[in-house]
Amino acid sequence: MAVIEFARDVLKFKDANTTEADPETKYPVIHTMESQLQNIKDKKYGGTIRLGAYPTKIKKGSVLNKIYGKESVLDERHRHRYEFNNKS
Repeated sequence: MAVIEFARDVLKFKDANTTEADPETKYPVIHTMESQLQNIKDKKYGGTIRLGAYPTKIKKGSVLNKIYGKESVLDERHRHRYEFNNKS
């Protein structure tokens, strides 16, 4: 959402969007990962999504620090079929 907002407000691409929400967007700043195109075409959704985790350091005084009540590192998991479009 931050990439879409940046494209719309800073770059003035008023029609920027993700192809997930608008497959016909003029500026597809977020689009389907190449490896996921066939899965979507074939409507194979179960068990085909990309999974991962990213280590997130909780800094003192941050919102996460207030929520978790401690400084540490946690793994933020993600599941997705979409990524930043380097071509748009």
